[in-house]
Amino acid sequence: MQNRKHYSVGAFCGTVSLFLSAVYLSFGFPAVDAWFLPDDTYYTLTIARNIFYGNGASMDGVIPTSGFQPLIALLEIPLFAVFDQPEALTLAAVGISAVFGALAAYLAGVIVLRETGNVWAGLLGGMLVAISPVISWNALNGLETSLATALVLCVLRFLQDMDRASSAFKLVLLGLVVALAVLARIDSVLVLLPAGLWGVARIGAVRTSIVICVASIPVLPWVIYCFQFGAPVPESGAAVRQIIEYYIESGLQTAAEMGRHIVPVFGIFVMPTMPQIGIAVIVGTMLLTLVKCLRARRMSLSVVLLISAIFYISFYALYLPAFWFFDRYLNPVFTFTAILLSIELAVSARKHLFSRLVFILVGGALLGLSAAAQYNFLTGPSWQRMGRGYVKQASDVLERLPNGAVLVAMQSGALTWLSGFPPYSQSEIRVVNLDGVVNQNAKNAIEDNRLAEYIRSVNATHFADWPVNV
Repeated sequence: MQNRKHYSVGAFCGTVSLFLSAVYLSFGFPAVDAWFLPDDTYYTLTIARNIFYGNGASMDGVIPTSGFQPLIALLEIPLFAVFDQPEALTLAAVGISAVFGALAAYLAGVIVLRETGNVWAGLLGGMLVAISPVISWNALNGLETSLATALVLCVLRFLQDMDRASSAFKLVLLGLVVALAVLARIDSVLVLLPAGLWGVARIGAVRTSIVICVASIPVLPWVIYCFQFGAPVPESGAAVRQIIEYYIESGLQTAAEMGRHIVPVFGIFVMPTMPQIGIAVIVGTMLLTLVKCLRARRMSLSVVLLISAIFYISFYALYLPAFWFFDRYLNPVFTFTAILLSIELAVSARKHLFSRLVFILVGGALLGLSAAAQYNFLTGPSWQRMGRGYVKQASDVLERLPNGAVLVAMQSGALTWLSGFPPYSQSEIRVVNLDGVVNQNAKNAIEDNRLAEYIRSVNATHFADWPVNV
């Protein structure tokens, strides 16, 4: 009966998430491209296409790369056996990320209900993940964002039900999920490290070691592959760090200014037009949880979520302040906030009537504001962005190129993606990445101050990019 209640709460939240995604998808590809798809979506799709057609993990079918997250690319490869049109393939990739967004909402609801025993708290946690503007929009970016979040939540859900008597089968299964989480996004380790400490407390050091050993087996081939490019992690991370250094050295922004962009991003958690609400909710939830965890002085789910959120914020604010990616980099922070807030409200509601009223008022207000934000987005000025999608911009560039052109670009995802489909594929246009995210040769050229030499070496005939990169 208890498990049925868990499944019902989770299923309701997941269904709401899927329904909301379906509403957005019903507006068609131009809207989805303009609203949700970064250029990185097309990087991953292009790499998946080249793998499917036997050209290896590369953008142009020539230059190999490790600058992608392998699990989402693996999930996208079969799409090319079913679809052959770029729009259908892209929407199918968005559909994959939407499904994992729904899974994250499902797991959030189940985790909160399992932790508190409160159905309404479970619904609040799952529904916040389902309809929070930033979380739901990240679930539509066709990338690994929602996939990675769902998998780390799956790890935490496994640990909730495990103890020192857990079977070997469960340990192996948990190890495989941990591996998938790492392969989904390398920064999942920011959750897995504190989760490992929780695992030691719940299942013991020996069983935790078994889980780690099992997880290392599927991850090891990817690490070995990445080492060919100079590091055990995707080369895109070093390239993004290089771009950040360019911003700093060029005087565009200081490192501190870039890191401070995290705070405004908190504002899109609930109501983007009233960012102070989202900021207050995230900061307030973390402070409240910190105080309670310090008093309890024991490892728990709340401690894991809090430490993980602090790790994410610190890593991206201090080391990799690529603020243009903050909304999706911090997706776990938004999700963990929804879970922590629901847990804290439910625990407080056990004490007295006033706390129950606070639970109802705060929970209802956050859900109402999130729903209002979704409505405003669908009916408001977001329509003005309809001509801003990457595919629209890439099409305008490719239409101007002669046959046999070699185009170089810093942001080359959509350009490379479209160049592989008619009518552009018939023109034999080659697109070469210049920012180094998926091209180690370009990254090294930038590092050695010989980018012009590299551009000449690939026989470039044209260059296209945003003004900031010119």
